[in-house]
Amino acid sequence: MKVVLSTAGRFHMFALARELERHGVLERIYSGFPWASLVREHVSHQKVKTFPWVRPFLMGGRLGIHPPHRVMEGIHHLSLTSLDAYVRTTLPDCDIFVGHEGAGLWSGATAQRRGAVYICDRGCSHIGWQQPLLEAECDRVGTRWSGKPRTLDRELAEYERADLIVVPSTFAKASFVQSGVSHTKVVVVPYGVNLDTFCPIAREARNFFEVLYVGGLSWRKGAYDLVEAFEALEHPNKRLTIVGNISGDIKSALSVKLSAPNIRVMGSVPQNRLKQFFGNSDVLVLPSIDEGFGLVLAEALACGCPIIATTNTGAPDLITNGVEGFIVPIRSPGIITERLQMLAEDPGLQSSMSVASLNKAKFIGGWRKYGDSMLSIYKSVC
Repeated sequence: MKVVLSTAGRFHMFALARELERHGVLERIYSGFPWASLVREHVSHQKVKTFPWVRPFLMGGRLGIHPPHRVMEGIHHLSLTSLDAYVRTTLPDCDIFVGHEGAGLWSGATAQRRGAVYICDRGCSHIGWQQPLLEAECDRVGTRWSGKPRTLDRELAEYERADLIVVPSTFAKASFVQSGVSHTKVVVVPYGVNLDTFCPIAREARNFFEVLYVGGLSWRKGAYDLVEAFEALEHPNKRLTIVGNISGDIKSALSVKLSAPNIRVMGSVPQNRLKQFFGNSDVLVLPSIDEGFGLVLAEALACGCPIIATTNTGAPDLITNGVEGFIVPIRSPGIITERLQMLAEDPGLQSSMSVASLNKAKFIGGWRKYGDSMLSIYKSVC
């Protein structure tokens, strides 16, 4: 069996590539990133083909550069279509072609014409189902959802073209089924976690209650609910640490709140430093309105950090409500505050959830289990 993967960035696709290479079935992985950004993924250089001429321009936010949305949407669309066109013309013979969302339409069709199976890998909910959800969220917080209309049409065409669609959570699958896609065409395979990178550490001595958020902060990730819930928490020594980049509109809308002395914004940090934040926090909060599977959830569990996450993050596929953490409805800052209050007032509960988190992480397994599951699916459809 020969498998080819294509992704505009890195995402979980390089973790999958590592596992497929271990099994001896990885023929090639394409990426829109330059090789220098992919060395850390530990996939053999000869297996990686890069097309780094467009995608890097989307990383301006890390440098404090925030072009208008229409410009960014145009660059994003170009990064997908140009990579797709490149893969289509250079695609090696394979039995399975896996195109990550938005980047596999033309190359997937080419693979099918050669007799290969085309699998669409979608990390979030159905894009057509997602749009009204995010429009409603922007209405709620008083802004406008610009969306990605050209990407929407392309992804809808991918769903139709693909022989199989793989998603990381039951929440994501439900969005496809509700959008009219046959449940037999959509397979759920939850992501893994790097247990070498994410593991328990010796906690630093402190006298405050630490709330953690990890990831890019946006309206889609529940930024409003995160800040509101933390503000309402009654605790004399509380702190919210935000690790990750904050979108420009969030900085403008929540600038006063985010400048509070008990909120620290760390920006982007290297992966190998994240366990220090997980290990020294009392709880991770992920209040996303839409997220197919929050990788940070499994990473937090592996470090013994309890979580509070919405139903739309993949949390129901990871934890049992009230055991390793809490699962809450979307748009529920009041309930998040209640759960934070419980943990802040009951160190024993926080400790028991921390132990349960470590046990659950062992059950989830690392990326090897994910790779084995994907390989099993490839064999079944090949």
